Amino acid sequence: MSHYREWKKSLTFALWEDRITQKASIGSSPFALVNRKEIVLSTNIAIPSLSLVQFINENPSSSLQARQFQILKLEEEREKAKETHFHHQKLVKEYFDTTFSSHKTFEVGDLVLKWDKSHEEKGKHTKFQRLWLGHFQTIEKIGQSTFPLQDLSGRTNSLLINGQILKKYFSYKITSSNFLPNPL
Repeated sequence: MSHYREWKKSLTFALWEDRITQKASIGSSPFALVNRKEIVLSTNIAIPSLSLVQFINENPSSSLQARQFQILKLEEEREKAKETHFHHQKLVKEYFDTTFSSHKTFEVGDLVLKWDKSHEEKGKHTKFQRLWLGHFQTIEKIGQSTFPLQDLSGRTNSLLINGQILKKYFSYKITSSNFLPNPL
């Protein structure tokens, strides 16, 4: 593509390539699942494909029987693709659950900070703006991870907050005994 504005000309070819490529998640190409056969590329036209040779050699007695057999075979392949896709989704979910999801546990009375969702996107906050708001205290546990919060002055927030946008707040009180220099 010589110019970035000519992407429309390449889109058809990119979509075609995506449709004929075998996918790991379904174990086949989308084209094969729809049309019951793999695509015959120009390099394969000169040499007859194995499936074509087998079809000619079988010489079925009726075209209706052959078509019924093709439909049954296609259904089997689609079911296999569904099972493969389900298995692939399960593997991806297990990977995500073990890698990215953190199991946050909060109890009543915990000090927490709340994520500032409204300023999360780029351009909606300044460079040094705090994106964790707080200090709040959980006052009740509703379900697995839903909490009403109150600030430290005692005002209760009327909205229930999902535990996914909370993180524990740990405070460290500095006293003169913690801050004394070491004697030489």
